[in-house]
Amino acid sequence: MRRILPALTIAAALLVSVAPSSATNGDGGAEAVQAGLSPSGGVRYATLAPKPTGKPVKDKPSKRQKRRARRKARTKKPVPKPPVPQPAPPPASDHVFPIRGSFTFGGEDSRFGAGRPGHKHQGQDMSAAEGTPVVAPWPGTVEVVKFQAAGAGYYVVLDGEGEDRDYVFMHLRKGSILVERGQAVGKGQPIGEVGSTGASSGPHLHFEIWVEGGWYSGGHPVDPLPSLQSWL
Repeated sequence: MRRILPALTIAAALLVSVAPSSATNGDGGAEAVQAGLSPSGGVRYATLAPKPTGKPVKDKPSKRQKRRARRKARTKKPVPKPPVPQPAPPPASDHVFPIRGSFTFGGEDSRFGAGRPGHKHQGQDMSAAEGTPVVAPWPGTVEVVKFQAAGAGYYVVLDGEGEDRDYVFMHLRKGSILVERGQAVGKGQPIGEVGSTGASSGPHLHFEIWVEGGWYSGGHPVDPLPSLQSWL
């Protein structure tokens, strides 16, 4: 018995107690638990917890999150279409001036936007001698050849080829028009002659430029003077 008791004492000292230090079980019960002995005097063994690995535990995605991920993977963003290249407008220097002869631009009353009875002036007036040749500034197709007694007199509308422009020539001399509707004309080709027909106080060419649509069919007039000056 004397040899067995020291060995039991050493083993009890090496064991780790898992019971709380304040546990008691009658006389001497607390001391027996702290020493690794059961209250009855036997050896008490404890199971140690596994050591932490140091890696965080990831939550598994829910069924809803999985469905969202699948829908997102199936949904493809539309690929934007490249813009359709538009043809560049012809350089202004490629046009020719519509009057072949001496002329003047006149004063403020001849300008685009000048006041007229019931409307605004929609073109540029250029005074010239009656009979001065009028030519096409750009190739195109003749759209209109008509006469308006109380306004434009004898006039021609030319649809510019390869560009969104209509050119209008008004107050042409009677009998001088050399083109007809639907005819293709070249740049610099004679159209008629300067006159004073319709509502006109003297020989001149009333010249208009319409853009973004046809003449009185969706388009609108712009000031032709900058273009005319660049064609000189």
